[in-house]
Amino acid sequence: MRNIHPADELAMVLADIDWLRQREAFLRRGFLGDTLPRHGDEAVVEIAVFRSRRFLRDKLPPGILENEAYWGTQCTEHVKVRPR
Repeated sequence: MRNIHPADELAMVLADIDWLRQREAFLRRGFLGDTLPRHGDEAVVEIAVFRSRRFLRDKLPPGILENEAYWGTQCTEHVKVRPR
């Protein structure tokens, strides 16, 4: 493997991840739409359905939504790569 700059390596890794996510989405659509066979030589695809409760924020009264006492602040750092 050749020696490459870490920024270039990260850009390559992210491009690979993007391609893999697109491929995964294509395969998932095929399995969920029952257009792809689910039994392979080394793996079997199973479809499971999970149900969960979800909080409906838009149902809260404006007094709660606008009250700062109910809100917190969270900081998240993101690493972004752009072409030179």
